[in-house]
Amino acid sequence: MNDETTSSPNTGQPPTRSSAEIQNWLLDKLAEELEIDRCQIQVNEPILAQGIDSMHVVAIVAQLEDWLGIRFSSNPLEDYPSIEALSQSLGANDEPG
Repeated sequence: MNDETTSSPNTGQPPTRSSAEIQNWLLDKLAEELEIDRCQIQVNEPILAQGIDSMHVVAIVAQLEDWLGIRFSSNPLEDYPSIEALSQSLGANDEPG
């Protein structure tokens, strides 16, 4: 698999992920935690309204930090409560601006 998101080991910068990659990752993790098919998850609805408890959200956010190579200063779901909003805020620009 060709992973264009990895950074050079010399830069020390975390890999850059697109909004779509982040959204897919979040869908997979949420579906796994809820034990449902990912097509049942509404990306524009609040994550906490989809039946997941706060302890699982904390675990997913920690895994997301590790995957992205970043640390959040606060809970990102406070500002971006849906998968769509969070992935768009964290993702690299998918289109030239």
